[in-house]
Amino acid sequence: MIGALHRVRAKLLPPAEGARFLDRPYASVQLLLLASAGLLGFGILMAVSTTIAASHAADGGSTGTIWTQVIKEGWFLAIGLPLFWFAMRLSPRAYRALAYPVLVLGVVALVAVLIPGIGVEVYGARRWVDLGPLQLQPSEIAKVGVLLWGGDLLARKQQLGTLRKARHLFLPLVPGFVFVIALVMLEPDLGTTLCYLLILLGLLWMVGMPIRYFALVVGLVAAGVTALAVAEPYRLQRLTSFTDPFKDAQGSGFHTVESLYALGSGGIFGVGLGASREKWGWLPESTSDFIFAIIGEELGLVGTLCVTALYGGLAFAGLRVARRAPDTFSRLLSAAITAWIVGQAVINIGAVIGATPITGVPLPLVSKGLSSVLVTMVGLGMLMSFARREPGASQALAASGTSPGGRVLSWLSRRSRPSP
Repeated sequence: MIGALHRVRAKLLPPAEGARFLDRPYASVQLLLLASAGLLGFGILMAVSTTIAASHAADGGSTGTIWTQVIKEGWFLAIGLPLFWFAMRLSPRAYRALAYPVLVLGVVALVAVLIPGIGVEVYGARRWVDLGPLQLQPSEIAKVGVLLWGGDLLARKQQLGTLRKARHLFLPLVPGFVFVIALVMLEPDLGTTLCYLLILLGLLWMVGMPIRYFALVVGLVAAGVTALAVAEPYRLQRLTSFTDPFKDAQGSGFHTVESLYALGSGGIFGVGLGASREKWGWLPESTSDFIFAIIGEELGLVGTLCVTALYGGLAFAGLRVARRAPDTFSRLLSAAITAWIVGQAVINIGAVIGATPITGVPLPLVSKGLSSVLVTMVGLGMLMSFARREPGASQALAASGTSPGGRVLSWLSRRSRPSP
């Protein structure tokens, strides 16, 4: 009787549109595309707005330099989209085969950037390698290396059934991450170190580490980050000034104060696209670390809520892919990529609104910066690759090629090789 009543109720009260959408096997693909395209659109829009002002101020109003910066943003997109497509086409088996080569490449690049003549020093930090017209950050490349290596390592151990012992959870995963983080801190770069720690925590959480061990790791991570923060005077200043940035508004609290001014002056709807005052030399790093403040000034609360909603959608889609992934490796990487990209966004936005100390990490897909944009697009391409292999997704995508949107999804469903 109860079952019959439920069937009658289901006919009379059909499920909501949102529930029906999420029941589709290719919902993860659509959510990832929507969130990624939305964030990339914000990135292009705001990068053009802010780089024009930065170039104009730096070069005394030379229009040639203005358009050079805009063209460079176009090149970032031209390089990033093929990388996204290539990453989307690779299978989990191919990623596992690439784990050790990419890790070795990342470690070699991290060592090379420390060598004078190879690494480019800016503001006392040696983080970039000069490749003529472009500068790349080896620490960004190494992110992909440790991500693939950690996922492959834990997947093999789970398959062998060795993760029941605590030491197999930590060894050699944690020492490997510590080694790479040590190379990053020699640059030094605490912000990128936090991103590595997010990847590590994402892997350990998704592999099913007991909560007592996970709490211990989180405690050790917090203690380590605090120790690194107080080890250098300028980091200690950032740590103490964020609680009251107006106490030293022209010194250690300058970035936060100007950021809050930008956000406050935007109001609900903003001062208008391109009409920001803070980007004209007042707010440092307005094209990268503090671009969220310019979004708040030009597009107001509405603009900032749109950006945060897109990151929320990306988090939901990434965790959905992790939950529905057909194999351990894909599940681990989906969770770790989501923790890395969304966690990095939380760190950046927290610093902009004065809720956390300034760490210098860019806003993924939105901030200017070739290395960060390219590596983030590779990470999103990996998520798309795993989403395409969810149960029933490939068949449903291939069958949806009758409409213009369906033809795009059908094209995305084609694989270059069979799934493992």
